[in-house]
Amino acid sequence: MSEKFKSQQELFEIVENLKKRNKRVVTVNGSFDILHTGHIKSFEEAKGLGDALIVLLNSDKSVKSYKGPGRPINSQKKRVESLTAIKDIDFITIFDEINPIKILEKIRPDFYCQGKDWGENCVEREAVEKYGGKIHVLQWQEGFSSTDLIEKDSDIQSKSDVRAIFLDRDGTININEPEYVYKIEDFKFIPNVIEALKKLSETDYKLIIITNQSGIGRGYYKLEDMEKLHKWMLEELQKQGIKIDKIYYCPHKSEDNCECRKPKIGMLLQVVKDFGISLNKSWLIGDDEKDIIMARRANLKSVKLGEKMPEDLKLEPNYYAENLSEAVKIILS
Repeated sequence: MSEKFKSQQELFEIVENLKKRNKRVVTVNGSFDILHTGHIKSFEEAKGLGDALIVLLNSDKSVKSYKGPGRPINSQKKRVESLTAIKDIDFITIFDEINPIKILEKIRPDFYCQGKDWGENCVEREAVEKYGGKIHVLQWQEGFSSTDLIEKDSDIQSKSDVRAIFLDRDGTININEPEYVYKIEDFKFIPNVIEALKKLSETDYKLIIITNQSGIGRGYYKLEDMEKLHKWMLEELQKQGIKIDKIYYCPHKSEDNCECRKPKIGMLLQVVKDFGISLNKSWLIGDDEKDIIMARRANLKSVKLGEKMPEDLKLEPNYYAENLSEAVKIILS
């Protein structure tokens, strides 16, 4: 590989040296599966912000985890080779996570560049701004998109077009009262939820419920209690012609520091393995800020029900809605 390609450790040392010399560091990240004119213009714009432009490249593992089993089209080795030929790029490194927050916290670039699709409302914003860095929104060239180019090839698209709508349970499907809902007699569907789920069932989206159930870990109820409730719930929905493809749950307490409890994305990654879901073509609907944080971390589009997100999180959903019915209208419009 080219001398532009560096391991993360090598890159950390290079950045440290650049900063000692008062050089401005700029980063941009992405899969860059098929390079196009929009990318080239954006690299030029990003380099103009500082002295060194670093590309944080999603690895093959990372791309597959959020764009589906048919991606990437080009291996990380080939993508690195293509990027090294671009004059405005100074260094390239690879990361396996869906987003580059861990690297950004170590590099601490002066500017972190994002496209208009996420803009300043990106999950990396907090990590960048807490040390004084700035988010720069790139002016993507109209009409250029790797995904659009790839989707013109039907064979490639067929491998990557499995979409899902991820649904929170408590507060989205059922009334979240009492605090821990695990008894059938306590479970009450929110008004108009059945009609909204019927509309979703008529689409090609997989319907997946993602729910934190810490009451199990806290000993308030047993796994068998939750499974009994879910079996009843699915049967009730099935009577209405609604098929939920699967329910994923986290039984742990927050202090267990597991990888599956929302807002971590462990449950989403398991869904990708089980169904071959393309996360960047999917949606999440939930009423809790944890739902939206998880969605942003996984490149999911999101609709938050009810209250606005706390301002200190510096993170917003794609849309707000009062209830599931309104959220469904937004997604299907």
